[in-house]
Amino acid sequence: MKKIIFLLFIMTVIISCEKGDVNSIEHEASVESTIESKTDRFSFKDWNEFNDLYSKFSKLGMEELEMNSFFSFDRDLEVSPAIQGILNNDNEFELGGKIIWFKDGKFYELDAEGIAAQKSNIENLKEVGSVSYTRVDPKGVPGNETGIGAAKTVVVDNQYEFRKQRYVENCGSGNVQGTSPRAFKYVHEVYAEHLNTGGPFRVDTYRIFLRVKLEYNPKRRRWRLSGERREISINLSNNSFLRNHNGPVSSHPSDVNNRSVVFSSSCATHQTLLLNSVTAPGPIAGAHWDINVSGTITEKMYGDVERNRWRDRINW
Repeated sequence: MKKIIFLLFIMTVIISCEKGDVNSIEHEASVESTIESKTDRFSFKDWNEFNDLYSKFSKLGMEELEMNSFFSFDRDLEVSPAIQGILNNDNEFELGGKIIWFKDGKFYELDAEGIAAQKSNIENLKEVGSVSYTRVDPKGVPGNETGIGAAKTVVVDNQYEFRKQRYVENCGSGNVQGTSPRAFKYVHEVYAEHLNTGGPFRVDTYRIFLRVKLEYNPKRRRWRLSGERREISINLSNNSFLRNHNGPVSSHPSDVNNRSVVFSSSCATHQTLLLNSVTAPGPIAGAHWDINVSGTITEKMYGDVERNRWRDRINW
């Protein structure tokens, strides 16, 4: 089990907080102090604490998140890295004295005793929330309540396939790999997540993320994430927004709209960057994202030949 470095995480969260008044920062710090690790699970007093941590994890870089949570690139969960960071290896966390278990897109409430037996009778469990995490469909049709549709036809994933000629491990200090028979590809895409949580009052959160990743294809099987590090430069303008049947959804002070998305590293791994976030006191009928992103994303595997550098001109 991965150990949670809570002191380091608290420092990271404080450093990464957006500018605000002193009272809001003090409140965030006090919320963090109530979160503990019990039997390798995150523990929350209520859903408000859960949503606070989910929001903070959504804003962390991948390496920070991997260091301070349960997130790992090796996990095969169709949820955002922020949700993965909260779920332990059994897809659980504690909330209000109960065990919350995530299974097939839904959160279920369990008693602390006899967990295995309860999981075997899932039809008798109390559902207390759900989450969907889906690549935005370039042919998406507006009009669903999941917040995962696109308001217009957009190319949401740009891909570039190539043959690796050279790779230097450990950011230049390790072994040198030569030409590989495997096919590699860079993938740039938009994912949307819709989370609803229980409690006295339902809360619905709609988020979209930019995903920048490297994949390989072993012997013509399905594409898989590949761990090679690379040069990554992201410089995007974002004017995306959530809308319903009546037009754009009114913004709230807690919403996130990252107009400028910038990232640069000479040796980085996959990146998932928050673009927009909207929180509402219940589902938004007909919610769908209007994607408006433009700029460039440049990638090259560390030590590879220059002709394999890809400059992707984004116009979504």
